[in-house]
Amino acid sequence: MANKRKQYIIILLLIILFGLSACTSTRFDIYEGKSLNIAVIGESPQVVEEQVNFKEISFDDLDKGALEAYDAVFVMRENLYQAAERQYADIYSNSRIPIFFISTTSHIPFTEKDIEYGEIWDWSPGVSYAVGVYKSNEDDTLKGWGLSLYNDEKTDENIEEVYSRIFMKIEEQSPSDNAKT
Repeated sequence: MANKRKQYIIILLLIILFGLSACTSTRFDIYEGKSLNIAVIGESPQVVEEQVNFKEISFDDLDKGALEAYDAVFVMRENLYQAAERQYADIYSNSRIPIFFISTTSHIPFTEKDIEYGEIWDWSPGVSYAVGVYKSNEDDTLKGWGLSLYNDEKTDENIEEVYSRIFMKIEEQSPSDNAKT
């Protein structure tokens, strides 16, 4: 009788252990670097990093060249159509700070004046979720990144993870290539 009871307890513990391990979320590296100030066109994203500060700006602020105070600019999904208007292409292509377009597959409709933004540029599984560009001080060329969601799954945690990687990219680029004057 005691043997069956031990087997029952072991099986129960294994079931609980398996259930707990199935419920644990995917762990990812959060950004732990320096404080960042990021301008946002649209609604600021929800992130876990406390040292990242967002300030909502408008497209007019892009025209005024008021970006020197920021480490990067995020253009959020709800503003991508307006962001792709041809008058902004030179701003993005010549920006010395990174500009990230969230929930789109490419920077092309934003940096090329003759290409329109449409549904074909929207995010879908299997492609980048966020793209960023900046003009390098080192060789004066347009540099860029494409960042995808983990397992191509659009979950809150995977989106937070993309932002953490974006912050890491901003910090990597910032000290050696971003000359703020």
